[in-house]
Amino acid sequence: MAEQPSRRISFDDLSAEPFRIFFPAAVIAGLVGVALWPLHFAGIVPFYPGTSHARLLGHGFFGGFIFGFLGTALPRLLSAKHLTLTEVALVFSLYLAMIGAHALGKTATGDCLLLGLVAAFAISVFRRAAQRKDVPPPGFVLVALAFGCVVAGVIFSSPELPEDASAFRIALPRLLLYQGFILLPMLGVGGFLLPRFFGLESSHEFPESVVPPPGWAGKALTATLVGLVIIGSFLVEAAGWHRLGHWIRLLVSAGYLLHVIPFYRAEGQRNSLATALKTAFVLVLSGFLFVAVFPAYRVALLHLTLVGGFAIITLSAATRVVFGNSGNRALLAHRNRWVTVAMILMLLGMATRISGDFWPKIMVSHYNYGALFWAVGVLIWAGYVLPKVLVPDSDE
Repeated sequence: MAEQPSRRISFDDLSAEPFRIFFPAAVIAGLVGVALWPLHFAGIVPFYPGTSHARLLGHGFFGGFIFGFLGTALPRLLSAKHLTLTEVALVFSLYLAMIGAHALGKTATGDCLLLGLVAAFAISVFRRAAQRKDVPPPGFVLVALAFGCVVAGVIFSSPELPEDASAFRIALPRLLLYQGFILLPMLGVGGFLLPRFFGLESSHEFPESVVPPPGWAGKALTATLVGLVIIGSFLVEAAGWHRLGHWIRLLVSAGYLLHVIPFYRAEGQRNSLATALKTAFVLVLSGFLFVAVFPAYRVALLHLTLVGGFAIITLSAATRVVFGNSGNRALLAHRNRWVTVAMILMLLGMATRISGDFWPKIMVSHYNYGALFWAVGVLIWAGYVLPKVLVPDSDE
């Protein structure tokens, strides 16, 4: 293990690397989100938690990791100044307020705060785009499309919808706000970051250049087309063609993943994170596949993709970010048993939750057990990884 530096993190560290506060907050949001079901069944939470649970997981848990990573990485990738403490404080305050609103069942308020959060973050990034000395990785156009999904999803999910609103108007916002907001950044950021887990060079990494270097535009165009086809699959599914929508998503996501992260070419990668990512890729694609085959169970089976695949990818990437920015890069090559235990418990929780929808007599108990296993897994991961957010990088 690398020798730890003696100094403590400062406010400048928090503004330069906002993941240090966003990642712990994201874990809390996720735990609150899964706790709503047991609390509801126990009579403590009076409202039906379906929407709040989904918002807290989608925008609280995943959103916290997304904003924490992008707030840290984007200024560096643009070779621009890092975010100011005021900007981080504003974005983080909006994020915390959004979590609080959804935890209280105030969906409309939480969605408005999400729009404010996206707007504040986008303004901070645009300010740095004017100062940039480099272009971002081409796959990051998918991040921009994801933010567009958020804006459209909130607008289309307006609380003013009439009671006889069409199924299309009801389904489309959910697809944009959950799958669009999470899947697109996973693909976009993944093409740049995840090949490193397998000892591979990223094809989305280019030499520093103010103008797009040769090859950049083609990869950006490919990413844009992939994003637009995936958004098109949301329209297809919302229109009632559930199977077709998921087949499109499966084929496009699988093709792009294998193109930008050719992990099958990696040799000798035996560390825990590489194994976890391979498992996660299978779960993401399996969720789309099983929903395409069994659309009647799409809510349950999408947990394979969301709380299984996406969650493991997120925590694996977060582990690399935290270790890499705290002087603990050497740990990335280890087996990291506690990370493995955490992932296994999360998968057990996922499977238990899914089984509840197939056997209604045990639904309540399996929702509760699923939430417990998943939460314990996340807590174990947090206990092993998150203390290092308090450690500055010894290389700086």
